[in-house]
Amino acid sequence: MMATFDGGKYLMEELPPVTKVPIEEILEQHRYRYVLETSKGTVVMKHISKRMKQHIDRIRYTRYPQAYMLEQEADIVYPLYVAGNKEENVVKRAEEIASQLAPTLDLYALGIIEFPFLTTPEDLEGFLDALTADEREAIRQMLTVLTAWNRPVDFSQLEIAERFHLQMIREEHIKDPTYQQYRALYAVIEQEHEAMSRLYEGVKG
Repeated sequence: MMATFDGGKYLMEELPPVTKVPIEEILEQHRYRYVLETSKGTVVMKHISKRMKQHIDRIRYTRYPQAYMLEQEADIVYPLYVAGNKEENVVKRAEEIASQLAPTLDLYALGIIEFPFLTTPEDLEGFLDALTADEREAIRQMLTVLTAWNRPVDFSQLEIAERFHLQMIREEHIKDPTYQQYRALYAVIEQEHEAMSRLYEGVKG
């Protein structure tokens, strides 16, 4: 049996096991704060917002012009790698892209570090340089968690809410959602658009 995943088709047995995250967990993440005690004091972090990610991406693409093209290529190569494609060229290229993108990702810390207050890339560089190597690595691991969108979502609660007219989406989710909230909720709209497109294609046929 074949499965479609990020634009590619793969044998089901080649796909990694999938664990779905409840949508209600994602809808609460804008309230979460993560505290790290360092040699330079307390660091408070949060999930990056959609607006802040877009702002920082503009800075990244200005400072690192190659980053945009690398991310476009990653959208093709990474799913092959994640799905278990062990061809030497796929593995090598995925590792090369990750290595080249890594230095650009530190800038996202401007969007996740709530305290101390950092406003410029220079502020961030000075702050990271003052930390120990282990502390910098801890910040970078949190960056992966607080900026990434790579988890399948269980939308059953949204379906129940719609069926019984229960409110799950609050104003803050629309005004300034975290990046994961935006991606999760917009995925539902995209699925609806795709279903509507398939329906009209059937009518045309």
